[in-house]
Amino acid sequence: MTDSTSRREELIAAALAGELDEQERQEFDRACAADPSMLRDLDEMRETVALLERAGIRWEETVLPSKLEQRVLASTTGQPRSAAPTPLANDAPTSRPRAGWAGRRATPALLGLAAAGLIAMGALGGVLVDHRLQAPPAGPPGALGAVEEVAVGDLPPGASIDVALVAHTWGTETVLEIDGLEVGETYEVVLVREDGQEMPSGTFLGAEVTIECRLNAAVMREDVSEVRIHDAAGKVVVASEVPTI
Repeated sequence: MTDSTSRREELIAAALAGELDEQERQEFDRACAADPSMLRDLDEMRETVALLERAGIRWEETVLPSKLEQRVLASTTGQPRSAAPTPLANDAPTSRPRAGWAGRRATPALLGLAAAGLIAMGALGGVLVDHRLQAPPAGPPGALGAVEEVAVGDLPPGASIDVALVAHTWGTETVLEIDGLEVGETYEVVLVREDGQEMPSGTFLGAEVTIECRLNAAVMREDVSEVRIHDAAGKVVVASEVPTI
């Protein structure tokens, strides 16, 4: 790592922890003017650390036993040496981190922790991390991101179906949990507009196990009046009216 890269990370970490003194603030401002990506990196780190803190994942400095450190050095570099105890990251929930949790000594590990959060969100498609770190926002029907339970009408004998809607800026998501529909049968989910037009949301096969799926339709929540599930012959199996917003 070059000196400039190391200093760049030190400045970002110090800014992240709110530890820049006046001289460093001026240095940080000059560096951002020359490299606007520093501000983008800082914003991403702030967002990631905020998500990690909301999940109870905090930074904690822990002492690595010297003998263990020497064994690690020997196995990774082939050059065992004595060294001062090295701080490690511990992602167990702790009390609020000390003021130096993002300081100079912890800079590489802190940035690694935040970067790991960003990598995890990308690698997992945001799904697992979103469930772990973000509770769904609460709000009335039509509130963006809020899970809206829908009352289900008459069901086929032996079937159990839960339906919910989630409003998005790009359309409306239907969340389904289904048991008891005919195994192997093809079913189609549609959202019905206020004008009666059916907007396709997706299809699924009946199965012996509980079906959990999330489907999307290109219609805004305020235009949706009903959720329907059709069988392969086009017959309406389930019809659920939704509140007008």
